[in-house]
Amino acid sequence: MSITVARPGAVQLSEFRQRVRAHIDEHAPPFAAREGRRAPGNAEQEAQLRTWFAGLFAAGFVGADWPVEYGGRPDHHPLHDRIVSEELLRARAPRPVDQVNLAAHVLLHFGSDEQKAALLPPIRRSEHVWCQLLSEPDAGSDIAGVRCRGVRRDDGSWVIDGQKTWITDGHWADMGLALIRTDPASTRHHGLSAFIVPLSAAGVQVRPIRTINEAIEVNEVFLDSVTIGPEGLIGEPGQGWSIIMAGLDFERFGIGGNVILLELLIDDLVTVARNSTLCGRPALDHDDIRQTVAELTVEVEVAKAFIDDHVERMAAGADEIGDGSIAKLSFAETYHRVSAYGTELGATVCTVAADAGVQDAKQRLRECWLWSRAYTVSGGSSEMMRNILAKRRLGLPSR
Repeated sequence: MSITVARPGAVQLSEFRQRVRAHIDEHAPPFAAREGRRAPGNAEQEAQLRTWFAGLFAAGFVGADWPVEYGGRPDHHPLHDRIVSEELLRARAPRPVDQVNLAAHVLLHFGSDEQKAALLPPIRRSEHVWCQLLSEPDAGSDIAGVRCRGVRRDDGSWVIDGQKTWITDGHWADMGLALIRTDPASTRHHGLSAFIVPLSAAGVQVRPIRTINEAIEVNEVFLDSVTIGPEGLIGEPGQGWSIIMAGLDFERFGIGGNVILLELLIDDLVTVARNSTLCGRPALDHDDIRQTVAELTVEVEVAKAFIDDHVERMAAGADEIGDGSIAKLSFAETYHRVSAYGTELGATVCTVAADAGVQDAKQRLRECWLWSRAYTVSGGSSEMMRNILAKRRLGLPSR
């Protein structure tokens, strides 16, 4: 969203990367990021994460693509975002909350001046962590099927009722971006509106859901006669579908942009295969294992190539409809296949006990595998991504 600037040269990008690395070395929290366990585990970790995220904003490494008047950098280039993402992932440092980025971009594109002035500064200070109040028990990834309802009062305020589920970070979020049906006679994409919902509002109840890896990442959120003032509506009534879709396109590319995670998974997979034995022979000496590792490595390189190409086209203003869905789909499915095979291999082979790093690699692969199905659902399921691409990119008719 910042003004287009000339592509930085190799020396400039290298200097920027060194600044990012130095900031991470000096300021990152004293614990490594773990897949499926990104939310803070206690009050101390939450305070450390909020300080860390606020520091990334203050240093100009996050939110640099915002308009300058709201804290962005005039020299921002999309390649800077790619470098920040890469260095955070390689350092295994906590990554900014995806839902915060989505909310910020929705506010910047669709929010009123008053909403921007009130809500953007707390995001940069990490006083407000946001979650998405989109999915529902009977709708899932098909968010056009939401049934949470909003009724407008004579004074312009709204009363919201319903239930949302699988809400990432809801248990420690301060604010929610909600999609609510405000026209009771409407169906599907029509009659939906986008709202700002403080999680501290009367009538909001959050119930954590414990995941398969015994972590709390997602939640149920109940909305019982929650009153939202007129200032809580984003855009106009009935504009919710287009607002949320625009935000999700940004989020989906953000998920796909985590492609460096795939490199780290391949590194862990190779570590396990090289330092393990099967039937008395090194695992990589087996043709089928070597072939599968090679095939998965190629899949990772394909995903990376698309992201690289898209960043270049985005910088040139030549990105295409559906790129975010392709990035998200490619990342999520490859992440699952690599982590699933790595977990299976780690459970099959005999690990060389002297190498402690192998055990760490096996543990990371297992945690990624347990979390991998969440990636194929969050931000829109893989099936929904394929439907979007069929309609928007290929122009195929709906049945």
